[in-house]
Amino acid sequence: MTDDAPVRLTEPLPWHRRAYDDLRTREAAGRLPQTLLLSAPSGTGLAHFADVVTARLLCMAQTADERPCGTCRGCKQWQSGNHPDALALNPEGAGQEIGVDAVREALSALSLSRHYDGYRVARLHPAEALNRNAANAMLKSLEEPGPGTVFLLLSEQPRTLLATIRSRAQNLALPAPDESQSRAWLEAQGLSDIDARIAAHPVQPMHAVAAEDIATLHKQYTDALDSVLKSAAQISDCAKSLGSGRDEAVRFLDWLAAREWRQSLETVATTESAHQAVERYRLTLNARAALRAYTPPQLALESLLISWRTLQPRQRTTTGPRRPNQHEAR
Repeated sequence: MTDDAPVRLTEPLPWHRRAYDDLRTREAAGRLPQTLLLSAPSGTGLAHFADVVTARLLCMAQTADERPCGTCRGCKQWQSGNHPDALALNPEGAGQEIGVDAVREALSALSLSRHYDGYRVARLHPAEALNRNAANAMLKSLEEPGPGTVFLLLSEQPRTLLATIRSRAQNLALPAPDESQSRAWLEAQGLSDIDARIAAHPVQPMHAVAAEDIATLHKQYTDALDSVLKSAAQISDCAKSLGSGRDEAVRFLDWLAAREWRQSLETVATTESAHQAVERYRLTLNARAALRAYTPPQLALESLLISWRTLQPRQRTTTGPRRPNQHEAR
């Protein structure tokens, strides 16, 4: 289970209900794919959706609307992280790969008999962390899962997965909420500083709900960028403060992308300003893509900040009134 997921692990998020109900209908009809690639933008609830699907498959007593009950032995074991038929394959640390040894160990566990009747769920998150050897080791199992075994591959960037992995899974691309859906959901959580959270993460409510002091974080980001653009700070020091780790750097770039997109829309009437905002937005997306392709956070952020600084209009300096030349004086 995920630490930043909402408390109710039996209920899909509002913008994911249709996708969940469609999947539930397929499962009831005996047409549930045994290898599913779940993809969604960062901060929109991908891991939570997988949590709800996993709980649904492991539940021993469905509710009237076919949601996981949350109280049976299967649900309680899943919620405590001790279900014997639930297997999670994750990198050991942020930015690290899932290696072939970890995959072989997981496949060995999957070769054993299930503990209960029903499903066994094996989840890989993020699926793009599989290195080539690990992916090759999984191909046969993904193509022909054992009886009752369901693979859930989670990815925020499914295009980076090896084609051999994508071809063996059915892709379910989850929708992202719009700003009004994000606001309504955040308000329902009883959170404070809703406006500040929305300003920082307008369509990434899971990032917004996880921020303990979004206003302070927002000011920290803004001050750091202003300092760099005014050439008052060393780029390397600024990059380190914005994201020393991969998760922090991704969160900063998600915030920055949302801010620049918003500014590009607001300044569309001013050609020069709109062009600069759109270019900053493009550079931010490139940095985020580089980061998720395992570029070191410091390098990705330094490259971004250097490019941003070059976009700033040069200020013309003068030392006093200009003297006319001899031709102008005549």
